[in-house]
Amino acid sequence: MKAITSKTLIRLAILGLLGIACMVTLFLLSENEMHRNNAFIRRYPHHPISKTYDLDLKYNSYYIAGHANDLLYLGNTTAPLHLLEVNLITKDTNHIRIKLDEPDLPFRSIRIGILAPYFFVMDGSVPCIFRGSITDWKAHLWMKDHAYFTRALPIDPNTLYIKTISSKTNEAVLGIIEKQEGTFNVTLNPNILERQLDGMFDVDGTMLVSGDNSQLGYVYFYRNQFMVMNPDLELLRRAETIDTVQVAKIQLSQRNAHGEIKMKAPPLQINKGAVLYQDLVMVQSDRLGKYEDKAMLDQAAIIDVYNWNKQTYQFSFYLYTIGKKKVKAFTVCGDRLVAIIEDELSVFRLKPTHFKKPLRAQNMANGYERSPE
Repeated sequence: MKAITSKTLIRLAILGLLGIACMVTLFLLSENEMHRNNAFIRRYPHHPISKTYDLDLKYNSYYIAGHANDLLYLGNTTAPLHLLEVNLITKDTNHIRIKLDEPDLPFRSIRIGILAPYFFVMDGSVPCIFRGSITDWKAHLWMKDHAYFTRALPIDPNTLYIKTISSKTNEAVLGIIEKQEGTFNVTLNPNILERQLDGMFDVDGTMLVSGDNSQLGYVYFYRNQFMVMNPDLELLRRAETIDTVQVAKIQLSQRNAHGEIKMKAPPLQINKGAVLYQDLVMVQSDRLGKYEDKAMLDQAAIIDVYNWNKQTYQFSFYLYTIGKKKVKAFTVCGDRLVAIIEDELSVFRLKPTHFKKPLRAQNMANGYERSPE
């Protein structure tokens, strides 16, 4: 065997360095595509929100379950029947333990939803839904075995907005579960989610319910589109965000022996969390527009605000992070914006110059308030 000469070693080293350089270049180009789109320019008004305080939650496993007036409720993924109640005015906290009348079901993915004076405990893999009163936090089995679902949000004491899998097409579909006179009706609307590739990954997104429960929403993760519906799941608006990606950029594997399809590479995510607030849709995006500094992605989440009724882009604002902690979720409680930033809770005021007062605040300002029916 011939000895490797120094010239050969130099050539091999050069080839290796070129290969590494190519890989780094491709990675940087990929990262740039993931985070930048020079086709749009955002408008940032002067401080449309202002922070009031941060609260240490101690754990990063909390999610937003709902709110009732000035009380925010946080569910916990690692303690499924535990709730943390936060008084947004006094900052006082209260730990709540939910009791189920049938606690031995084979639960796998419990989620809690608050719709005062009720709360719901939901697991679409069983499938079952419990309902109880927030006065005693005891829940009774409300529905079992009528419909499987991947997500459910209560919209009135007897109705839930769900996402499920169609038995006819094996594709994701939005629907309504409604209890009437002791029986359950499950209504699916196959026309809301629009298939592009597989009808599952390509239509994935965030389900929304407005604060007064008068509208439902859905924001796609991987394309520049969102929809707003009425509580009967009839389409009111289909609108686009300021991003220009209209077709989901995802790579899928071939179906395996179990019939499963998986993503082959991280997808290009256009939209993240979102909130439906009166006639506004607030959408979190990590995509930088023209002239925006990439360093901002380490300092804040970008929230784009749209008027769904007028189908217009209004403005954007920064939701600043805490150190290296990232925004996990956010919601609107009255005239406050509340965000979970890993293990911290941040509370902000919405400025009325940019956000209308909620109906309750308007009524109180006018000297009256609607009583519950």
